[in-house]
Amino acid sequence: MKKIFVLVVFMFVCSPGIAQSDTQESSSEITVTQDKEMEQVKKQVEKAEAEAKKEKKEATDKKKEEKLKKQINSKEKSISKEGKQIEKLKNQLEKGKLKGTLSPVDIQKIEDKVAKSQMKVMKEQEKLKKLNRKL
Repeated sequence: MKKIFVLVVFMFVCSPGIAQSDTQESSSEITVTQDKEMEQVKKQVEKAEAEAKKEKKEATDKKKEEKLKKQINSKEKSISKEGKQIEKLKNQLEKGKLKGTLSPVDIQKIEDKVAKSQMKVMKEQEKLKKLNRKL
């Protein structure tokens, strides 16, 4: 795209230069005007390249931001899911204790699952904080 743009600009610059060469100007005046035109073309090309670079950077920044938002939503969903799992295990433990249907081994297993889930939630919350800082 840049090459095409440079080529088109160069063609427009050269065509008036060819038309002007038919006139009887001194060679020094022609070179001065050509130098000025070349400087203008260089400036235009540099501006176009800077603009393209800026647009590309904005696009990548936008992609990164969208990716971060997606990760944040995923972490929040994961934390919510683990919280529900913890509540479910606690209710199961409570009902089992009231009915007396759980053995001490079963109680310990459920408590271990609850502790493991709570640790997982804490880790996920730390990751969520880091993602929010990046955003």
